[in-house]
Amino acid sequence: MDRLQILCFAGTYGLALAVELARLFVRSELRWHLGVGLTFLGWCVQTLYLANIAWSGRTPLPVTSAFESVMVLSWVVALIGLYLMVQWPRKVAVGFFTLPLVLGLILGAAWFVPRAAEGRDWEGATAFWGTVHGIFLLAGAVCASLAFAAGLMYLAQMRRLKSKQTRNFGFSLPSLEQSERVNRGAIVAAFPLLTAGLLIGALLSAVELRKGGGGPHAGVPWYDPKVLSAFGMWLVFAGLLHARFRPSMRGRTVMMLTIAAFAFLVFTWVGVEALRLPTAHGAPRTAGGPP
Repeated sequence: MDRLQILCFAGTYGLALAVELARLFVRSELRWHLGVGLTFLGWCVQTLYLANIAWSGRTPLPVTSAFESVMVLSWVVALIGLYLMVQWPRKVAVGFFTLPLVLGLILGAAWFVPRAAEGRDWEGATAFWGTVHGIFLLAGAVCASLAFAAGLMYLAQMRRLKSKQTRNFGFSLPSLEQSERVNRGAIVAAFPLLTAGLLIGALLSAVELRKGGGGPHAGVPWYDPKVLSAFGMWLVFAGLLHARFRPSMRGRTVMMLTIAAFAFLVFTWVGVEALRLPTAHGAPRTAGGPP
């Protein structure tokens, strides 16, 4: 039943993507209105789905598990894409780049990420900082997703200019300057957010390791696949931020690094579970027992 509900808004996003692809052959204004309408409808249905999760879990924001966090991430990316579709010129193919990303996050979460919330039973200050940890990582992931979409648009526009394509067939892209500006702003925002989120998570885990030993409050060890992949992701984002401010490395190099950084982020959030690597992060625990 849960996957059927997910398919409802995922299918609506898929129809919106099909309408976006139709811009290659159809120039009617009706096509644009239909695409925006379907995207908005999918977003509304997903909003109701997330609201139901929040109501059932008695939480204002459904980010208590990796599954819920990825769903919220896709919801925010869809909202940003919808905003850009409305604000930018109608010939700009925003949906070409945002809707596949939204669909990929939704389907990846539905099929590969476990639904269970973390079983640590945190309380007090630890619960507060655990929530802050999740919110920082979520905000950083949103910025990284925006940087990724801008990077793809930059590379597509660069290829179009190099091949001297003059016919658009109703399909246009932002200028290289516009895409680079969005990419730069998103990267500058993503790095401190991800850094703060990972640092808070590391401190919480260190505190839990000192308190709990091997019990239900045990933290996540440093050699855990989630921890190692998150550290690798941070290193790639640090290199990306460094490259972002070096004139000799701007342009295509930065955009390729952006794609690599986003791939690390997706692997950290979804890939570890998809590959069924043994991780204690987010795994339910029983008192006195291992994850």
